[in-house]
Amino acid sequence: MDLRKPLGNKIRQFRKIRGLTQEQLAVKIGIETNTLSNIETGKSFMSFKVFQKLPEILDVQPYEFFIYDENVTMEHKKELAAKIKNIKNSNLIFLIENIINQLS
Repeated sequence: MDLRKPLGNKIRQFRKIRGLTQEQLAVKIGIETNTLSNIETGKSFMSFKVFQKLPEILDVQPYEFFIYDENVTMEHKKELAAKIKNIKNSNLIFLIENIINQLS
């Protein structure tokens, strides 16, 4: 299995969750923006030195880059993200139930 594309997608996903642009993340890990773009699109692979920096910068555990769920579509992710953005404290239980249902 070629890991470049799914790993690049994970990096992009975590970068966006943290609200970072490609340029901001590239600066933090010490690479060019176009290099990060190529990594995120699966066109190239990063060095181990670069990979070692990502978990701390993106605040994730290293293993999380290798968890892929192909059953969750982008539409599901967008729908869930929209629900999260609009949540009020009183609806926290509803959100948790939705997340559980989406993952089931």
